[in-house]
Amino acid sequence: MQVSDLSLFNSLANSISTAETNLSVAQQQLATGKRVIEPSDDPAAFAQADLLQMTESATNNDANLATQAQNGLNIASGALTQISNALTSAIASATQGSDSTVNASQMATIAQTVQGQLAEVIQSANTNYNGAYLFGGDQTQAAPFSAAGAYSGDAGTNSAALSNGAKIQLTFDGKSIVGDNTSGAIGALTSLINALNAGNQAAVSATLPQLNAALQQVAAANASIGTSLNNAYTWASNSTSTVTTLDNNINQVAGADVAQVAMNVQEDSVQEQVLVSLASEISKLPLINILT
Repeated sequence: MQVSDLSLFNSLANSISTAETNLSVAQQQLATGKRVIEPSDDPAAFAQADLLQMTESATNNDANLATQAQNGLNIASGALTQISNALTSAIASATQGSDSTVNASQMATIAQTVQGQLAEVIQSANTNYNGAYLFGGDQTQAAPFSAAGAYSGDAGTNSAALSNGAKIQLTFDGKSIVGDNTSGAIGALTSLINALNAGNQAAVSATLPQLNAALQQVAAANASIGTSLNNAYTWASNSTSTVTTLDNNINQVAGADVAQVAMNVQEDSVQEQVLVSLASEISKLPLINILT
C-alpha cells in the first residue's frame, strides 16, 4: 500500500505534537515531584490526594497552634514562678517584721523591701506574649493590673481550638490567681506593707497565713498551667508526626517517581529532536510530491 507524502507529513506532525505534550508533562512532573496535578491526570487519585491535603493542612495548623500555645504557656508558667519566689521572700520579710526585737525603723525598711516584692508580683501578673496579656482573662489588649494592684481584667479566658475540637487555654483570670489590692497575694502584700509602716507587729503576723494561702493558690494555678503545657507539647508533637505521615501518603497517591520521570524527560527530549529533524528533511521535498 502506497503512503502519500502528505499523509506521512500529517502523521509526523501528530507525532511531534504528542512528543511535545509528553515532554511537557514529564518536565512538569519533574519540577513538582507530582504525578497527579490536575483532576484529568487521574480523577480518583486527585480526589484522594485532595482530601489528604486538606487533612494535612488542618493538622499542620494544629501543630502551629499547639506550638504557639506551648510558648505562651511557658511564659505564663515562668511569670507565676517569679510571683511564687516574690511571695516566698515576702513571707520571710513578714516573719522578720513580726519579731518583737525589730523596731519601727527596721520595720519601715522591711516595708520598702516588701514594696519591691509587690511591684515584682504586679509586673509578673502583667506579663504578655505576642502583645496579648496572659492574666487579664478575656481582656488581652491592656495590662490587667494597675501599679496599686487594682484588677481591670475579667474572669473570661481565650483558648486555641484544634481541628479535633480540643482547646488549649491561653489566657487566665489573674484575679483568681493573685487577687487584687484587697485580696489574694496582692492584697496580703499590701496589708503587710501597711502593717510594717504602722509598726504593728500583730498585724504583720496576721498576714503570714494570708501569704501562705496566696502562695498555695499561685502554685495550684501553675500546676494547672503545667498540665496544659504538657498537653500542648503532646498535641504539637503528635500533629507534626501526623503531618509527616500524611505527606508520605499524599506522595504515594499522587507523587511521581522522580528517577523514572527524569529518564522519561531525556527520552522524550531525544524523540522530539529526532522527529523535528525528520520533519525538517521532509519539508525540503517539492510541494508537488507532498500533494501527490
